Amino acid sequence: MQALTQSLDSADNALFWTESLAEDLRIFLTARVKCAETAADLTHETYLRLYQAAQENPPDNARALAFHIAVQLAIDYHRKNTVRNRHHAADVEFDNCIDSIPSAAAGPEQTVIARQRLGALQAALAELPVDCRTAFLFHGVDGLSYSEIAERMGISKSMVGKHLTRALTHCAQRVGN
Repeated sequence: MQALTQSLDSADNALFWTESLAEDLRIFLTARVKCAETAADLTHETYLRLYQAAQENPPDNARALAFHIAVQLAIDYHRKNTVRNRHHAADVEFDNCIDSIPSAAAGPEQTVIARQRLGALQAALAELPVDCRTAFLFHGVDGLSYSEIAERMGISKSMVGKHLTRALTHCAQRVGN
């Protein structure tokens, strides 16, 4: 039974699809899309869509329907290609823009200078009394407010201000800024 169905399908295909139609479509599509491989793919897609349309409703003029499908596929191909090229151009432009921006990464000289300054800051902090250093670290590193520091250290907010002023003044003198 299945062999009979396949032979009927082949007979139906022969009614609307021939090798000469396929060749005519391939030549037509090659002229439209300027690429033989793409034209071959679109010819195959035309066959599939024509076959599907013929299954639902057999066409009166299969050749005209095939060329109509091929034209629509070529239009879709050109639209997709245009969008793809537009995005590719934007990507290339973005890549060129990124390449022209100077790097924010520190070079070897800046790294050495930063390490020296960090060492000087650590030494300056070590010279401070414990309360000044603690208030400075709570504020600068942990980001605590004067009220939060005062509560944690058990001192007044004005004392926190005095400790921070002393720590900042001392560090600025030692580090050089």
